[in-house]
Amino acid sequence: MARVTGEAPGRLDFMGGVADYSGALVLEMPLKVTTRVTITETASPEFVFVSKAEGCSTLAPGTDPQDAPKWVRYPYGCLWLFSAAQRWRPRGGLKFEIASRVPESMGVSSSAALEVATLRALEKLSGKTFAGTKLARLAQRAENEIVGAPCGLMDQLASAYGVRGALLPILCRPDLLGEPVKLPAGVMAVGWPSGVKHAVSDSPYATARAGAFMGRKLIEHGTGRKLNHAAELTPSAVRSLSTDILPDVITGRAFLQRCGGVDDALTKIEARRKYAVRAAVSFPVEENHRAELAVALLRGINQRNRADALGALGELLYQSHAGYSSIGLGCPETDEMVEGVRKLGVARGFYGARVSGGGSGGTVVVLLRREALPVLRQLARRLKRPDTFIN
Repeated sequence: MARVTGEAPGRLDFMGGVADYSGALVLEMPLKVTTRVTITETASPEFVFVSKAEGCSTLAPGTDPQDAPKWVRYPYGCLWLFSAAQRWRPRGGLKFEIASRVPESMGVSSSAALEVATLRALEKLSGKTFAGTKLARLAQRAENEIVGAPCGLMDQLASAYGVRGALLPILCRPDLLGEPVKLPAGVMAVGWPSGVKHAVSDSPYATARAGAFMGRKLIEHGTGRKLNHAAELTPSAVRSLSTDILPDVITGRAFLQRCGGVDDALTKIEARRKYAVRAAVSFPVEENHRAELAVALLRGINQRNRADALGALGELLYQSHAGYSSIGLGCPETDEMVEGVRKLGVARGFYGARVSGGGSGGTVVVLLRREALPVLRQLARRLKRPDTFIN
């Protein structure tokens, strides 16, 4: 009986986060911590899933993924989609053993790590491999279609193709990968868990996501310009739009009456809900611009401009954090953490910080000098936040 293992890392969202579904440039860093999925062929026709965190679950062949426990839908959904995509079926039963060091519900993409690790193991087991970015695309489908979380492709791309010690630029249109960008010597980015769990399927994220697609449609309707992605616009172009074209807030019912709907199958618009569409579409447009500036700063850094460049990069992180609050993804705990880093300041080795991933809790990314890490631990203890950092 064959036995294979696939492994994939979590990711630290340095910049971009929830701008991915609007076609923005995002900057992602793979983590040291990984998820391992070991698949063993068995004589029994059943599919067995074992997780140190979740326990054990057994499914009969042909079980609909929607009937599986939620945690099982990730690996089983990957198997389901992989079998269809590669026209392959296992010879008998399979046992999936999942061991993960990637923190769950902390905004570092434990789900993408599980999906990518599962698909890598299935590639080995079947002898059938994906070309290009097809593996990441299939992993995203598992999360969208099987799990029901309306995530973009960013997390799966970062987990599958990221390079340790560097930021991976991803232009999410949908999967254009740039050359990795290393941070300057002596500078590091770490994930600082807030202890507040989040999920991309929860209402704040789904509302912000819907607002971005609604804002894009309103702009198209009001200007006559067709957009493939909202991030094709510039920040100044969005700011110049009148509130007749792009209102600050609109109800789902009023939007549907004006535009009919959005060009996104995962977006559900609730008639009675109010959507802050101007902020929701402004954030990814501005975040795309910030990410472009961040790459330019890092690629052009040298000893003469190092201090100014890192200071400017930190300010971009703070701007990004403020943008999360503008679209309803802020959180008092992460606000306090970011403000604590801001008060420590550049003089003590702290350049900037922002809430990462889907927001509303999760993890704060901190850009700092390596020797300043003990000071960050002191701040964590003072704020009664976890003092074990992810990188």
